Amino acid sequence: MSSCTRVALVTGANKGIGDTTPFPIVAEVTMKTNFFGILDLCTELLPLIRPQGRVVNVSSRMIFVDLPNCSPELQQKFRSETITEEELAGLMNKFVEDAKNGVHEKEGWPNSAYGVSKIGVTVLSRIQARKLSEERRGDKILLNACCPGWVRTDMAGPSATKSPEEGAETPVYLALLPPNAKAPHGEFVQNKNVVQW
Repeated sequence: MSSCTRVALVTGANKGIGDTTPFPIVAEVTMKTNFFGILDLCTELLPLIRPQGRVVNVSSRMIFVDLPNCSPELQQKFRSETITEEELAGLMNKFVEDAKNGVHEKEGWPNSAYGVSKIGVTVLSRIQARKLSEERRGDKILLNACCPGWVRTDMAGPSATKSPEEGAETPVYLALLPPNAKAPHGEFVQNKNVVQW
């Protein structure tokens, strides 16, 4: 099989912002970079993914910290099996607006723009996988979110536990799933294992 027939798209974004930056600015920039950047990229490129292609959205294990810190109503929305891209984008925009108005915690959001953006990426991945299964089932495209782990990068610093090579293992594993693979699809994967959230 030529490399032209299978395309792996790996998306992910992280933007370090200084500790002194006001939270509303952090929320807006982080959401634009981590969530809306992936949403926009996938909107343009998913239709171009050929049969048996692989898509890997880089998320974070911070969803396990920040999702439980969301209000029960938000948790229910994020865990919904029927949430749409439009509804999710509306929630991400609401978080930014709530942060700008200084009411994000009162409205049930955690105090982590990064965590909320990665919740968005993980939910978006489930939505995109569901749509691919409905609209392009025969193409056998697999789409997942993953956490590379705490990797020694400029963002994480030198005390992180994984080398960049170790951090790349899970995204590369997902990008190179064999043509006959049926799973994982629409999952959150860490250390090459599906993790329920």
